[in-house]
Amino acid sequence: MTETRPTPAKDKFNLDSTYFVAFEMAHETLRQGLAAASELNITQYRVLTKLLQANGAISQGELGRLLGMKPNVVTQAVDALESRGYATRAAGESDGRTRFLAITEAGRAHIATVNESLVASLYANFPTGNPTYRTILEAAVAAGAAIEPPLNAEVADRFPASRSLVSVELIRAETERTLREATGASFNECRIVQRLGETDRPERVGALAEALRMSPVNAARAIERLVQRGWARRLKSPADKKAVYVALTDEGVYEGFLIGATVNELAATKLWANLTAGQREAIEQVGHVVVADLDAQRQAKEQAAYDLLQEI
Repeated sequence: MTETRPTPAKDKFNLDSTYFVAFEMAHETLRQGLAAASELNITQYRVLTKLLQANGAISQGELGRLLGMKPNVVTQAVDALESRGYATRAAGESDGRTRFLAITEAGRAHIATVNESLVASLYANFPTGNPTYRTILEAAVAAGAAIEPPLNAEVADRFPASRSLVSVELIRAETERTLREATGASFNECRIVQRLGETDRPERVGALAEALRMSPVNAARAIERLVQRGWARRLKSPADKKAVYVALTDEGVYEGFLIGATVNELAATKLWANLTAGQREAIEQVGHVVVADLDAQRQAKEQAAYDLLQEI
């Protein structure tokens, strides 16, 4: 029986590796903004922002249902918020076993502080003054709202950077989950397979990591797992024994088609449907714009360094 390979989506809008470079930039930038202003992790901060939107006490069970979190995860997050004075937890009047949660004034002030830090981080690392760059965050917010609609849109809109943080985290988690269910591979492994499929040639490990804006260590670990899966093979050049190259095997090529189809199906159901036509057209190109700008910045820095060279 002849094996049938999945074919890439023929939809007009396809997400390639440059999109995920831009998306990961946004994700890391927002995480840095949170870390600079808060001891809370993203899960805890997500719970806090949901309490703000509740506009009153909400039962812990209902909060967990709205967030799609397991009870123990909610309990741990609320413990962290309560210990810092950002939330209160009280027994219900009619049922002492039910716990009701509410945000405190300190919690509201903390969200405002974190939001300022997120905005500062975005402007420092991800120039949102550029309309094309900003599109990826707007798209993430729109898609994140489809996964987890805000309880109070007016309140959520007062802190757009916080909304971006939550939305980007949700989209990334959804992408990771969907890819792992479809392929069994991690997000970074899938990104490498996607990139190798696009170039259709062996790539130096260092160049591959640079192209994907992935740390050399994370890239090396992902490649090691791909080799173990039989999706990739390492190569070396007799002209440069230190350089290590990586290429897809036939199985890796097959998995690349599956990854592409999965990513585009996810985009069709979670992203494109929630965007305007203009946003859809811009988001398809935003990765290319970001990558081109990053390359230009890198080349400018290299040229500046070259200009300072002196003869020994």
